[in-house]
Amino acid sequence: MKHPLFRFFRDLRKEGAKEPWRRNLMVLWLSQFIALIGMSGVIPFLPLYVRDLGISDADAPLWSGLIVAAPFAMASILTPLWGALGDRYGQKLMIVRALAGLGVSVGLMGFATNIWMLFALRLFQGGVSGFVASNNAFVSAQTPPEKAGYALGTLQTSISAGFIVGPMIGGFISDAFGFRSVFFFVAFVCLVSMLVVMHNVKESPGIRTGKPARVLKNLAIVREDKWLVRLMLMLFLGQTAVVMTGPIFPYFLQEKGAPESMLSSLAGLAFSLVGVGILISSPWWGSRSDKIGYRRAMTLATALVASGMIAQIFVPSYEWIFPLRVVIGLFVGALLPLTYSELTRRSPAGRKGGIMGLASSATLMGNLTGPLLCALIATNLPLSYAFAAAATLMIGVHFLSRTFRPSELKASQVS
Repeated sequence: MKHPLFRFFRDLRKEGAKEPWRRNLMVLWLSQFIALIGMSGVIPFLPLYVRDLGISDADAPLWSGLIVAAPFAMASILTPLWGALGDRYGQKLMIVRALAGLGVSVGLMGFATNIWMLFALRLFQGGVSGFVASNNAFVSAQTPPEKAGYALGTLQTSISAGFIVGPMIGGFISDAFGFRSVFFFVAFVCLVSMLVVMHNVKESPGIRTGKPARVLKNLAIVREDKWLVRLMLMLFLGQTAVVMTGPIFPYFLQEKGAPESMLSSLAGLAFSLVGVGILISSPWWGSRSDKIGYRRAMTLATALVASGMIAQIFVPSYEWIFPLRVVIGLFVGALLPLTYSELTRRSPAGRKGGIMGLASSATLMGNLTGPLLCALIATNLPLSYAFAAAATLMIGVHFLSRTFRPSELKASQVS
């Protein structure tokens, strides 16, 4: 059986001219892949860059958590606004704006001379970017509801593919040419991605509402729907669990016997292998959810992700972590596309961008909370406790997913 991504390009060749959403999806897939190569390229070595800026080994876990979390603090506040503005003025404009902001902010990080400058630039990055959220909102707004899981699952693979290639490239560049060279590389690839979107994405005027951007109205819609509230909570808890151990991963590899001279490259490989699993599985999970429903797919995936997180604690040496990361990625690949597609089905027409902006904010809050919680745990307890805490949160998502009744899901899928 061919991978769903191959089927997507096959269908694009046959139906792309008649179905513009497929062609836009291809362009956004490519631009997001290019941008994510750059974005993910800096993540594995950021904890090491912190030490390079003069932070002691004792303080490095705390500062690593703050630096990793900083963009998500601003993004979680502003992303709902960008989503609402996209509903009014068009999501394509938001995508171009986000790519420009990302390229400028990350490029400036290459000139940072102290930890406070890096921290400020990471905050600025979070405030002006929001690229993935804008892409999700665009696809959600223009894709037929019965294809939402398929389209969002396919788009998710570009993130996964970027996370496969980016950390390896970033790790190699940082080991070979120094940390700062990676930031300049990121700025360049974001510019390329922005040009791809500007010249190739065609937005239907029907996607725009022309109405004032009202974030509070979108919040009221979510608050009044108990299922939307639960989906937002699941996004927050799930993302917190997935990213929690990122700031300490190079230190965890070192604790498990990894050679210090290769920590950047090995950390990059560990991140990339999760991306391999997500790339393989995301479109399959999205299509499967369209057929069997959110509850059945989500309960299975979250149970197995939690098991993989716990297993990392007990490996005898660092080599065992790498196959485990692939397995984790196979089931992490279900979390975002399944939940975003269910949110799309339940969101009112004309409010999809705003609701997806709030969903992205919930995800970003998880990206903010995870590293901060990790820093708190790692500065007071052994590193393995952070992995145990991540697994506990994922178990919480598992039990929340079990509250969705199949009969209600079936009704939502045809609405």
